[in-house]
Amino acid sequence: MFWPFISRYPERRVADVAGKSYDYIIVGGGTAACVIASRLSEDPNVSVLVISKGKVKDDWLNSMPIVGNARENYGSDIDTIPSEPDEQWNGVPVRYFASQALGGASIHNGLQYTRGPPANYNHWAALGNDQWSFEKCEPYFKKLENASSQPKAPYRGHNGPIHIRQDPSLNSVDKYIEEAAKDMNLPVRNDVNNPDAPPEALFEIEHMITKTGHRNSAQVGYLPKSLVLERQETLTICSGAVATRLQFNQDGTEATGVYVLDRLDQKSAKECLVRANREVIVSCGALFSPQFLMLSGIGPKEQLGQHKIPLVRDMPGVGANLNDHIAYSIAFQVRLADSYIRLLNPLIAIWHLLLFIFTKTGIFSRSGARLCAFLSSENIDEKTMTLKPPKDASDEQRRRDPHLPEKAPDVELLFINAAFDYEKGKGYCGFQTCLVQPFSRGRIELASSDPLAFPKFYSQFLTDPRDWAVARKAARFAMNYVETFRKSKYPFKSTWHIAPGVKRGSMEGSWKDVSDKEMDRFLRERLLNFYHPTSTCHIGSEKDGAVVGQDLKVHGFKNLRVADASVFPMVTSAHTTAPVYMVAERCADFIKSDWAKQSH
Repeated sequence: MFWPFISRYPERRVADVAGKSYDYIIVGGGTAACVIASRLSEDPNVSVLVISKGKVKDDWLNSMPIVGNARENYGSDIDTIPSEPDEQWNGVPVRYFASQALGGASIHNGLQYTRGPPANYNHWAALGNDQWSFEKCEPYFKKLENASSQPKAPYRGHNGPIHIRQDPSLNSVDKYIEEAAKDMNLPVRNDVNNPDAPPEALFEIEHMITKTGHRNSAQVGYLPKSLVLERQETLTICSGAVATRLQFNQDGTEATGVYVLDRLDQKSAKECLVRANREVIVSCGALFSPQFLMLSGIGPKEQLGQHKIPLVRDMPGVGANLNDHIAYSIAFQVRLADSYIRLLNPLIAIWHLLLFIFTKTGIFSRSGARLCAFLSSENIDEKTMTLKPPKDASDEQRRRDPHLPEKAPDVELLFINAAFDYEKGKGYCGFQTCLVQPFSRGRIELASSDPLAFPKFYSQFLTDPRDWAVARKAARFAMNYVETFRKSKYPFKSTWHIAPGVKRGSMEGSWKDVSDKEMDRFLRERLLNFYHPTSTCHIGSEKDGAVVGQDLKVHGFKNLRVADASVFPMVTSAHTTAPVYMVAERCADFIKSDWAKQSH
C-alpha cells in the first residue's frame, strides 16, 4: 500500500502511447536506454518515448546492493535463456539472464565498476574505429562518474549520476590475499580505473552504490522518479511493452515508427504503431538488439527467409560475433567468519539486515567481491606459475604501459568470499578465474518470427584452441595463488574445495600435479559464461561485416542507431557496465550534435 501523498513512478501502458508520435523512440529499457532517455530529454523542446519490457522495480529489496545480484530463479523480473547444445560443455548449462525491469542488468548485476584499461579502446581504434580510442572515450567515463572513492583524482569524474565507492574489508582473509599477491609478482594497487595504472596488478574494486548505501542502477542514476515526474510532458516511460518490429519509409532507408504490443495483456492486446519524427534508437542488449533488427527485416537474408520475414536490408553481421567472458572457480575453505556463506545462519543474516536498515553497513550494503587481479597470460611463467619478472628496462616499460592496444590483460581473478557446492556451517572463498579477451565467437539467431520468443544463442566458447591454452594456464596460476596464500599467517587450515586434480576437503593436490587431460575435464564441467555478452551489432565498416558505423547508425539507414553492449567491436578486459554507460553517453551526444547541425 502506498502512502496517499506519495506519487507513483509515472509509467504508461501501450494504450496510452498507441498512434502517437515522438521525436525519439528508444526501443528497450535497459542500462543504456535509461542514459539516452535522460540525456535526450534534457531538451524540453523534444519528446522522448522509452519502450521497456520491464516495469519499474524500486522496492527496498532490489535497492540492497548484494541482494540485487542476479541469480537463477530470482523472480519474475529475470528470464533465464538457455543456450543451444554445445559439445564443449559437459556440466553446467550455458545460460543468460535477461532482466525484465527498467534499468536492465544494472538492477541485478554485481555492481563492479571497471572501465577497462585504455588498451581496450585503443585496440578498438586500431581495428579502424579511430573515434573510439581511449582519448575519445575518457570524457564520457568522467561525465557519468561521481567517484567518491577517488575525490581528488583529475582522471575521474565527480559530478555524474553514477556514484562509485570503495568499501573497507569486512573479512580478515582479504589482507592475506593481498600479501600473497606480492609473492605472485602481482603489484597491489588501489584504483582499478586509473588510466595510468599498470595493466597487471591486484586491485581494490569500485562499486556503484549511492551515498545512502543503495544500489545505483541506471534507473536510479538517470531516470529517478523525481526527474521523470518533472519531465513527464516530454518524457514517456511505456513499461510492460514489447517492441515487435520497425516501420520504414518506402525506400527502406529511414525508420518511421515502431510496432508495439502490450506484454501484460498479450491475449486481448493488438499490435499498435508509434511514430518516430526524428530517430529510433535500439537499446535491447547484445541478445535482443540483433533479434529486434532481424524481426524488422535487417539481418542475414537466409535466416530471415527461413522465418518468412520480409527483407529490408541483407546484413550478415547482425547476430554474429557474440563475445563474452568465460569463467570457472578455483575455491578453498576459510573461516566461516570470512565468508558470506555465514549469512545462511538466520541470526547473522538478521543482524546484517538490521545493520543495513539502520546504518547502511554490513554485508547487505556490499557487492560480492572486493579484490580482483588482471594479468596477461603471456607473462605467466609456466615453470613457477607466477608472473615473469621483466627481462630488462625496456620490457618493464612495455608491460607497465596500459595504453598499448595489443597488451590488454586477458585473464581476471575475481576474489569472491563465497563458493559453489558449499557445505552448511563451513566458509569458502574462491577466485572466479575469467578469460576476458577470448578468441572464440558465438552467434545469435532467430528461433521464430514471434517477438515474444527468446532468440537462439550459440555460445561456441572454447572453439578456438588459443582459449584452451589460456584457460589451462590461468587455472594453474589461480591454484598456485591459493597455495601461496596458504603459506601466509592466515589462522586457518585452508583446504581445497573446487580445483582440478585435488581431493576436496584436504591439502592434497597441486597445480604441478594436474595433467592437461584432468584440466580439460575440469574446464568442461565447470566453465560458465560471465553474463557479459557483447559485439553482436558491432561498430566498424560494413564491408568487414560490421552493423553500425562509428556514430552508431546502422549502415544504410539515416535515423536508426544501436547503443548497448552489442556495438562493442570486442569485449573489454573488464566488467562491461561502465563501458555500456560510456557508449550510451556518447550516443546521446552524437544524436544531439547531428540534430543541432540540422537546426542551423
